Amino acid sequence: MILRRFLILALVAALSGCGFSMRGSQQFGSELVGELYLVEDGSVSVLQPLRNALTAQQVRFAAFREDADTVVVLSDEVISRRVASVSASGKVSEYELLHSVGLRTLRSADGVKAGALELTSENQPKLQTVSVARDYTYDETDVLAKDDEERILRAEMSDELVRHLVLVIFSGLR
Repeated sequence: MILRRFLILALVAALSGCGFSMRGSQQFGSELVGELYLVEDGSVSVLQPLRNALTAQQVRFAAFREDADTVVVLSDEVISRRVASVSASGKVSEYELLHSVGLRTLRSADGVKAGALELTSENQPKLQTVSVARDYTYDETDVLAKDDEERILRAEMSDELVRHLVLVIFSGLR
C-alpha cells in the first residue's frame, strides 16, 4: 500500500516536471501579443466570441488602434451550405456546411506600434483563411430534426472556428 502511494506520487511528480498539461489548458497571455486591437472589415459574427476567448487567455486589449502592439483584422466571413451528395433518385442525401473567416495579423516592428503603421500594398500582411467544414446527412421525412441538427452543427462550428482563430493568432507570434 505504501509502495503504491509512493509510485503514484513519483508518477505525478514526473508528469508535472516534464511540462505535461491537459489538452486545451494552455495559456498564451499578453507576453506574446502585448496589447491587441481587433478590427472587423465588414460584419463578422465571431468577433465577440473571439474577444471573449482572447480575454480568457489573459490578453490585454488596446483602447485605441494607435496604441496596439498587435492588430488583428477579421474579414471575408463565409457561412455556406452546399449539396455534398445526391441519392439515386436525385434527392439531396448529404449537405456540407462551411464557416470561414479571413485574418490579417500586424505586429509592431522597429519600435513602431502596429496600430500606427501605415499599410501599403508592399507591407500588407498576408490574408489567412481559417475555416471549419462539417457534413451531415439529410432526410426530407425528418426536416425539423435535420434543421435542429444543422443549427447545432453551426454553433459547434462557430466555437471551433474561434479556437482555430486563437491558435492562428498566437502561432504567428511565436
